[in-house]
Amino acid sequence: PASLLLRLEPTASRLASICRLDLRKAGLKRLPASIGLCATCLEQLDVGGNPLESLDGVQTLGRLRVLFATGCALGGRGLPAGGPLSRVDSLFMLSLKENGLAVLDGEALPPKLGWLICAQNAIAEVRAPHRLSHVRKLMLSHNLLDAVAADLLIEAIPALEMLRLACNRMETLPAAAFRHPRLAWFAFGGNPYSARLCAAALSAADAAADAVATLKDASEVAVGEEELGRGSGAVVKRGTWQGTPVACKLGRAGLSPHRRPHPSHLFLKVACKLWSAELFSDGDARGEWLMGRLTGGCASLVRTLAAWETPSLGMAVELLEGASAVGGPPSFASVTRDAFVEGKHARLTPAQAREVARAVARAGAWLHARGLAHCDIYLHNTLRVAETEVVKLSDLGAACAYDRHGHTAVEKLEVRSFGLLLLDLLSHLQVSHDGTFGGGEAAAAAAALRHAAAACTAESLEARPSFAELCAEL
Repeated sequence: PASLLLRLEPTASRLASICRLDLRKAGLKRLPASIGLCATCLEQLDVGGNPLESLDGVQTLGRLRVLFATGCALGGRGLPAGGPLSRVDSLFMLSLKENGLAVLDGEALPPKLGWLICAQNAIAEVRAPHRLSHVRKLMLSHNLLDAVAADLLIEAIPALEMLRLACNRMETLPAAAFRHPRLAWFAFGGNPYSARLCAAALSAADAAADAVATLKDASEVAVGEEELGRGSGAVVKRGTWQGTPVACKLGRAGLSPHRRPHPSHLFLKVACKLWSAELFSDGDARGEWLMGRLTGGCASLVRTLAAWETPSLGMAVELLEGASAVGGPPSFASVTRDAFVEGKHARLTPAQAREVARAVARAGAWLHARGLAHCDIYLHNTLRVAETEVVKLSDLGAACAYDRHGHTAVEKLEVRSFGLLLLDLLSHLQVSHDGTFGGGEAAAAAAALRHAAAACTAESLEARPSFAELCAEL
């Protein structure tokens, strides 16, 4: 706790053994003078939610690897070029989310960052992007950037693998994204470019035979008490719609865990999903809701069954009984790649892994044939029912519409993320006691996955296959 720095000031040498320090919401207007006494071991520091206008003192922390400064007041003065933060050479992960920053200045930031979170600021200008050349994961959704600024960033960061630019001011897509050999996950929904195309696609989808049902309001869905899971800003519960079991995702705001939620709190997904947070790193609640309405006809996606807007956005989606994610979300160590936990994420046979790959490829082919991109293809977004071996791609939080005739390379960019998914699948397969897959069909399935992964991760976008071609190959 923050008070530790004050209580132990007379014997501050005891602070030298601290590896992680949480100073969130401690009312700090500046970093404590004794912060430097933690320099020997401190690797992770969280100062979020404090009215800090400066990070002076952080430069003394020579072993610091992770710094969370979310929701501070650093945008008031701005981060100075060559300032304290720029001198923390050890820093790898940095969050400056919700600080009112107007400029992203590489000269104000550490030179070896690999993971930078600057979402929900007011950033409209980029300076010295070459200083960010080691960044692999860059989160910039909910800012004021246009395609010109995005081009500058992408060109200057050869290590970039994931870029979140949802809900900015891009009227077109940055050309540099489609020349970048490593970029695999690029979220751009909620920009004027995608919003126009999404509106047009929605008109066509609503007229289709397999259109998602539109409900008058949330009262048509019954929500149970069984909790199926939790996410940032929402809780998922089991429910029913027209006699069909569904999953219900409910906003947490104002809900007691012992009180049955009123339907107005619903934001339905498979069965029921309701967003309590309008904004998130991949996009916003309305964007995900719209994409749910656009994708109800895809059998390889977790399907949206019904949607409504009153009293708040909501949708009911199919419930996959017994389903679990094939992988886990990226860790600090893996940065952009799926992580696996032994005992939680089952090791699949090569044949089972190929079925997972086929299902994801089918979803990709269906989406891109309609000018839609998933933008978050991962094993942790891929659900599998072990008993029936049903596999479906889920999570449309980053999905968006694009001009498939004017920006054909969007699909080839996303194919790289599929190739990395295949490599992650291959890393977590069942093997025999001698470390091989044996022979016959198992070896052939593994070889097919390796061949597809190599093609999908080719440096040249033009050399990568389409999702339709991958469906045929697999």
